[in-house]
Amino acid sequence: MKKIPLGIAVLAFVVLVGCSQKENHLTEKSISNIEASADLPEKSAAEILRDLANQEFSIQADQISEDDYSSMEAFGKAFVNLYTGAVATQERVSFENYISNENLLQFTNKMLELEQQQDLMGANGVIFGLSNEFKEAEFKRLDNNTYHLQLSFLNQGSGMSCKLLVRSVNKSLQIVDLYFGNKDGVDTMATGHPAARSLDNPKLWDDREWVDGVMEKLGQYETELSS
Repeated sequence: MKKIPLGIAVLAFVVLVGCSQKENHLTEKSISNIEASADLPEKSAAEILRDLANQEFSIQADQISEDDYSSMEAFGKAFVNLYTGAVATQERVSFENYISNENLLQFTNKMLELEQQQDLMGANGVIFGLSNEFKEAEFKRLDNNTYHLQLSFLNQGSGMSCKLLVRSVNKSLQIVDLYFGNKDGVDTMATGHPAARSLDNPKLWDDREWVDGVMEKLGQYETELSS
């Protein structure tokens, strides 16, 4: 058997030790990263709501198509979580990335405020929360750029649904009408019973007579809550 020269043997030993140390260093570094990520604090409800409020949803083409169902579904779920989460946590949130119509935005803000008051009084017929369990979404095309989206969901066993009319405005998804229709819900009181309230008019909230009637009912209900 040939003898390995001493110099080569020493060099091989140094290389092996170096590799071993490098592997140990990488392992220690990986473990350190995992431990660091595990130590990161979970986001608060306020932070989650802020993230939801700041989200923007867009499509590639000028008009919505069936190819955009997944984007519309994610958009609708984000809005539902934002609204129901805000009711449950009593947080003030912005819906401006979801609703551009000023009248509908004003209504939604007021509905949230009143529903938060109801929740504090224990007067809501459903359980609002930030984390909802959604069932399969239902889509229906209303016109070339407007779709009816219905989302059914659960929170702590409490079943709810949200109906939305979704349009694309400059490739950005926007809600042009919405309805939760919960028992004792503010929108049920102000905009009509589920059997009568249809979402088939994307210009409904441009109707001054409709808007004035809804806002008058909200004002009356706010007075009742405060008395």
